[in-house]
This record gives sequence, structure tokens and C-alpha cells, in this order.
Amino acid sequence: MQVVLYMATSIDGFIAKTDGDSDWVSPVDSKIFEQKMAEAGCIVVGRRTFDQFYNDLYPVNGVTNIVMTSDTSRTDDHSNVVFVNSAKNALYVANQKGHDKVMLIGGGNINGAFFSAGLVNEIFLSVHPLALGSGIKVFENFETLVNLELLAVTQLDQGLVQLHYKVK
Repeated sequence: MQVVLYMATSIDGFIAKTDGDSDWVSPVDSKIFEQKMAEAGCIVVGRRTFDQFYNDLYPVNGVTNIVMTSDTSRTDDHSNVVFVNSAKNALYVANQKGHDKVMLIGGGNINGAFFSAGLVNEIFLSVHPLALGSGIKVFENFETLVNLELLAVTQLDQGLVQLHYKVK
């Protein structure tokens, strides 16, 4: 299973403000993000992120939405939403639904869980030209060294730089 992490980040490594707000993310990045979600056909997101943006962004139409939560008894009215309690269960569900690729879209705890389990293959970081000072890190609860290979650096509009890495 191909797992691709896609994150918008500040230059100081935060994906959201402390309250989870990411209103600073550029429309340029949002458009690329939406295209990549459609291409993958399956996303994995944490419950807090899912709930915070419910009805605004999530569930994403046309893709399988896998939500990681400790409350696996939870249900949703949308048929394309599945709740799971681990990274491995998320990939099992994706495979059962016919996907060979998932896009991991956070938050920091979910990203850390996937990295700790050695499940991430590629990373796209859209680095925004701002510093938040504090907030949710790209990887929370993660303390393992992971070596990466830089595949591409793309300069986007509005001062954004997108870094594309392969996990070694």
C-alpha cells in the first residue's frame, strides 16, 4: 500500500495553530491538495481534524474517508466514511475498498502514528512563507530518526515551496 503524507506547513514546522486553525493555508496549496486527494481516491485523517472541518471540508466527496479515532463505535451518515482505531486498520480498510494508495492528511498525532509504524512512503510538504511560533507539529509523539530522499522542490505562487520526499 502506497502511503503519501501531504501537509501544509509553516516554516517553523507547524501544520495548524494550537486550536487546530489552519486558515493561513494558501488557496494555491488548497487547490493542489484537492487534486491529490482526488487522485489518491482514499484519505486518512484524525478525528479532531475531521470533526473540526466537518461539512466544510470533510467528508471529501468522491473519495473514501478513513477517520482514525479511539471511538470505533462511531458512525456517520455518509457512506464513504469509515472509522478505525489504528494505522494498520486504516490500511486494511483501504485495501478492502480496492485502494492501493492513501493520502495521509493529518493531524500531527496521526502522522506520528503512521511514521512510528513505518508506513509512510512519500511526503509532500507545502512550506508557507510564515512562522506560527507554536501549534500542532507535522509529527506529534514521534521520536524516531527517518531518512528521506529529496525527489523534487517546486516553487509555487505566493512564495510557497513544495518539497517532495521519498522515505528511505
